[in-house]
Amino acid sequence: MSDPYTYPGTDTLRNRLGITEEKTLTEAERRLTQARGAEAARLTFPATADGYRSLHRHLFQDLYDWAGQDRTVNIAKGGSSFAAVPYLARELDKLFADARAKEGFRGLPRDEFFDRLGNHINEINAIHPFREGNGRTMRHHVAQLARDAGHPIRIASIDKTAWMEASRHGFLTGDHRGMTAVLAGAAIRRDPAPEARIGPAGIAMLPQREPPEGQRYRVTLARAREELERYLPAARQQAADRLRGMIKEGAPSAAIANARTELAYVRHAKGPVYQTHLLTYLGIRQVDAVVGPQQTPLERVREIGAALGVQINAHQPTHVQRAVRALERPVLPTGHSPGQERLAEQFVKNTPEKNHADPRLAPAQAIVDAAMQTARERGDSSRMIGTIGESTRQLVADRIKAGDALDADLGRSGDASKTSAPPSRDRTR
Repeated sequence: MSDPYTYPGTDTLRNRLGITEEKTLTEAERRLTQARGAEAARLTFPATADGYRSLHRHLFQDLYDWAGQDRTVNIAKGGSSFAAVPYLARELDKLFADARAKEGFRGLPRDEFFDRLGNHINEINAIHPFREGNGRTMRHHVAQLARDAGHPIRIASIDKTAWMEASRHGFLTGDHRGMTAVLAGAAIRRDPAPEARIGPAGIAMLPQREPPEGQRYRVTLARAREELERYLPAARQQAADRLRGMIKEGAPSAAIANARTELAYVRHAKGPVYQTHLLTYLGIRQVDAVVGPQQTPLERVREIGAALGVQINAHQPTHVQRAVRALERPVLPTGHSPGQERLAEQFVKNTPEKNHADPRLAPAQAIVDAAMQTARERGDSSRMIGTIGESTRQLVADRIKAGDALDADLGRSGDASKTSAPPSRDRTR
């Protein structure tokens, strides 16, 4: 019996490109589905039978008119037949309804998730709903399910030989454990986030090591800060690359742990630049660092950081903590608070409509509106009305910052642009 999917007298599938040579079609199929697969990785296909068909259609749309459609012929492999045509739609609907009832296997521990996923793929493989392209569609499907469930898979990491063997074994025996192992082996194992070695008052410290060797140079803190600001971006990248390389090469766990700590140090908010400000507050003006012209950015930051650490460790922890608290204390005038500062900024940034919609800012916006209305009633020009509105807005913002009461007559008497601001407060305390 002839296959309606192939060119007469050949095993080559009919295709939109008119390719009649099997090897050429295989290569075209590989290239086109690879490109469509990259697109599919950024899309979301519903975890339903129709969503699965849509995924197949997306991958093979450039090649086959029947992309995304259930096959109309029975097919077999190794002497065993896949699901018969009359049962394809029913079995596919039932399988996806079961996955949907289990919420796409979300919220499961890693091992249980991959066990469920392996069984799910084993069942899809037994159905084999399409005339061609079942394996590629399954692999993109598992990648989406795994991504959505928080256990991402890298398709390129799936062992193709192991996949084929697990598919064959699962199809013949119903045992999905081989497929489970293949999928779990392709999972992206997220490296734990680098954790800083924390010193007094939450300050990040470099990994413990022997004292730096080499010629020490006296460096002012101002110069050290300039060096750090110059070299830190490149040092962060070098530290990240170094850690990845060590993991890939299987370096000793202690060395990898130190590399993680060093990466966290150069990224930390209380890392080397912060520490130069802290030491300045503590009365230190210079440090002795091992620096040289041949150092990489990471080496330079590492040596300056080590010098900063020596000075910090020379102080009593209580003194360091007191200095940190002083640096972090907001310097605000009497009556001000961070909340009032933020509210004033929001008032200035908002549109009048947003201010009216906010109960905290509606009274303030009403003052601005009233000042502008008074200017209109006086017959002022549009430009002057706008100037008065902006001046009143700034005046009201100052009152909000200071925590002063908002006078309803503020800005109404005369030209608000000439209204004197409230007395400035002492900002030196």
